[in-house]
Amino acid sequence: MLRELSILILSGIISSATLYGVDYDGEKSTLIEAPYSMCVIPPQINEAKAQGINVVNTKKAKALYDQNAIFFDAREKRHYSKEHVKGAYPVYFDESKAQYIALQLPADKKQPLVFYCYGESCANSYEAALSVRKLGYQNVNWLLNGYTKWKMAGYPISTERKNSK
Repeated sequence: MLRELSILILSGIISSATLYGVDYDGEKSTLIEAPYSMCVIPPQINEAKAQGINVVNTKKAKALYDQNAIFFDAREKRHYSKEHVKGAYPVYFDESKAQYIALQLPADKKQPLVFYCYGESCANSYEAALSVRKLGYQNVNWLLNGYTKWKMAGYPISTERKNSK
């Protein structure tokens, strides 16, 4: 019974995942991309606050948006390209440094910055906010609820890509 249940669950995961075949100099590899559900290590709100990062909900993020805060999208590039908070810049993951990089940072380190990704279970925006906080930016905000809640609230979104510097 347990074996059949395990096989059923595994087949469901595989059928909802996308398979990619990669050829590395004759050595074949397959990548399974499962639908996003949550990060391996969800971020901790108390840790963010201890690091000087403001944890904000969707309503507070919209108030910051209305006050011309700069938004940064830490989701995957393909999701940013499809749609994002209007005016948001993408955040890049630098694999060589194993950290998130926000390229369009303002000179004024007191400028309100808002980082978001998929939601409460996603650590991408927290990691990006933390890296910017370590650069000395003082008004760093982490939108805990993420892009989906922003969109569901009917707040401004865009499909236009921001130019990188």
